[in-house]
Amino acid sequence: MRFSFLIVLVLFFFHQVFATNNQAMTPSLMARQQANAPMAMPSQRKRAPTIWASPEILQNGTLFYVAISISTLLWCTGKGVDMTLDQQQRQAEFAACR
Repeated sequence: MRFSFLIVLVLFFFHQVFATNNQAMTPSLMARQQANAPMAMPSQRKRAPTIWASPEILQNGTLFYVAISISTLLWCTGKGVDMTLDQQQRQAEFAACR
């Protein structure tokens, strides 16, 4: 349980630190930017190169939800195994006392 919680915490940390803000611009933000921009400058600029890889899964939080679902699945599997072992132990103790 602690291991899966740690993984989720680390993934959330990386999501917050390394995710870039590449969200689509709203129409009002585009209008404000075009009004403030001088006419001689082109509207499309090249993105500055970064040293961090930024695939889509790291930018939109999908990886966080995938990690949460995997952690939940692993926790449920472990809980099921633990409950099965406890039941078998109780049945063995009962059979030994008969």
